[in-house]
Amino acid sequence: MTLVLNTLESGEVAELIKELLATKDSEVEIVNTAEMKIMHCVGCNMCWLKTPGVCAIKDDYEIILKKLVASDGLWVVADTKFGFLDYRGKRALDRIVPMLNMYIEIRDGWERHQLRYHPLNFGVIYKGNGNKELLEEWSMRVAMNLGGHSLGVLALDAHQEGASPAEANENIVENAADAAEIAETCTDSPEKIEHVIILNGSPRVKKNSNTNKIIQTFAEGLEAAGITHKLYSLSNRTEWDEAREAFMTNDNIIIALPLFVECLPSLLLEFLSALPTERKQPAKLSFILHSGFDEGHQLRLGEKFLKTLAPQLGCTYGGTLVKGGSFMLRMRDNSYIKKMTDKMLAAYATMGLSFAHNGNFLTTDAQKFTGSEQNPWLGRSLFNLVIYRIVKRNFDRFAKEWGCTRPLDDKPYGDLT
Repeated sequence: MTLVLNTLESGEVAELIKELLATKDSEVEIVNTAEMKIMHCVGCNMCWLKTPGVCAIKDDYEIILKKLVASDGLWVVADTKFGFLDYRGKRALDRIVPMLNMYIEIRDGWERHQLRYHPLNFGVIYKGNGNKELLEEWSMRVAMNLGGHSLGVLALDAHQEGASPAEANENIVENAADAAEIAETCTDSPEKIEHVIILNGSPRVKKNSNTNKIIQTFAEGLEAAGITHKLYSLSNRTEWDEAREAFMTNDNIIIALPLFVECLPSLLLEFLSALPTERKQPAKLSFILHSGFDEGHQLRLGEKFLKTLAPQLGCTYGGTLVKGGSFMLRMRDNSYIKKMTDKMLAAYATMGLSFAHNGNFLTTDAQKFTGSEQNPWLGRSLFNLVIYRIVKRNFDRFAKEWGCTRPLDDKPYGDLT
């Protein structure tokens, strides 16, 4: 069975979706998520470390999870914003995490989480001004993480009279090219700054946010250089109005965020989609992008999207500081892990000093900060032979500390395929 999550507000496209998929799938079930209560993933890790395979958020998404267990293919139908899925479409994907488990393996040469159930193929049907090239790469990456293959990317508007997706996509492609050209021109020439607005784009509450720990340490570097900053945490919606005003009225902004299902968290996309279309003054927008996996190439698609995002928000692109290996930051209460992660955080403080001096992340220091793009061949071989067992034991220990009573690879909904 192929499951179709239609996140569009109108259910009128159901017949068009069936027409698009008529030659691809023998059995299709369409679920209209606009009629369901689905919240943003908050990155709590409960479905991995405390209640394996069961989301801690009690809403209608459990219905979808049970259907996914009985499916071998998934299409998401979504409107677009900034050339990518809008926040409703991304929200439906961010919550798919329980389909994986906490254990890590090397699959297709990449670090990946193990499948909890079975491989799942994935595709996108989009409405509006989508950057099809970006969506195709994203679909492929998501499918690989789910152990399957990409079903493709289809433009819904191409089947509607008068629509011209190629023309609609033209401005996004130009923005992407302009941003890429800026990013490739690295400079260590200093730009004078005095104050920075920082947005924590993580959906996690502040006390549990790895992003917040990174920001706090990065800000120590800013402060050491005499640069002031103001931090807004988007996980707290009461700060959104003030954060929106700060974004529109300041000239130097950093958005720090974790990688969520190969791109931005849906909560951050929702916040950005509500920003005014015209700025009150020019601004430089830079990003700090991090993830749990060590490899730099895991974050490159997210970085590619951020390059296109800055000009679409009326800002000059100030580069992206890219770094993996941040998962353990949340567990710094453990003395061993604290010692292990002190060096990482100290490096962020150094980059705060660098940013204070240069005013951007378009520097050789920022490029080198990422580290290795991919684990070396020997490391990948040793991981599956030896390191996997050590990492597995550590995750089992963490789970026990969190009060988990079931195996981390448990299948709470069976495996119905």
